[in-house]
Amino acid sequence: MILNKILKLRPSVSRIVFAHTKTCPTSKKPVCPASTGSQASGSSGGTALKRGEPGKVRMGMFPEEWFTFFHSKTGVSGPYLFGILVANYLVSKEVYIMEHEYYAGLSIFIMVAGGVKLLGPELAKFLDSQREAIEKELDQGLKNQLNVYETIIKDSKDMQMRAVGQKMLLDAKKENVAMQLEAAYRERLRLVYNAVKGRMDYHAKRSRVENRIHQKWMIDWILNNVRKSLTPDFEKQALNRAIEDLAAIAGRA
Repeated sequence: MILNKILKLRPSVSRIVFAHTKTCPTSKKPVCPASTGSQASGSSGGTALKRGEPGKVRMGMFPEEWFTFFHSKTGVSGPYLFGILVANYLVSKEVYIMEHEYYAGLSIFIMVAGGVKLLGPELAKFLDSQREAIEKELDQGLKNQLNVYETIIKDSKDMQMRAVGQKMLLDAKKENVAMQLEAAYRERLRLVYNAVKGRMDYHAKRSRVENRIHQKWMIDWILNNVRKSLTPDFEKQALNRAIEDLAAIAGRA
């Protein structure tokens, strides 16, 4: 029984390890079953490892296929008779010699069979618990690996979004600098405009003041020259003429 448990356990563990270590074939199949299974597990959040069922055996070590091979030719008892005949031939022809090692092995087999009967169930439970622990550990490792990859993908997407945000921030900074340059340019234009306008206003006021001074000087010069050219006789004639004009105006009124 213990041998049967061990034989059942070894193929299952080897299949579990082989499922994690095998690579995709390159000639027969274009798609690796392990990769498709991992992709399907990624969508569902993880795949639980399943232990494969080993083939049936008889007497703890002989495959069931050996017995079914004789059923169609010799019947159900054929495999057992064949085994007995082969053993009889080996012993009778001294192909297999029963020396002291045979009896030592026979005693060891009896001890092992007794140990299997006594300790088999507990050992089987222990080995099954160890197998389940290995399966859980492998499942947990697979889940942790999937979580790590999901975290890496999430971080990569965040970094891409941050890169896009950095580009937008750089564009905004460039636009802000351009607006500052435009504001500085307009401020300098305003300063130049005010400076030129003040200078032109100064020249305009100066020109008006000079024109007023020149006009005043011209009027004073003309009046002085006119006064100098007036004689007492001319003033008397002008006064008389003004009186006559006033009298004529008064007569008309």
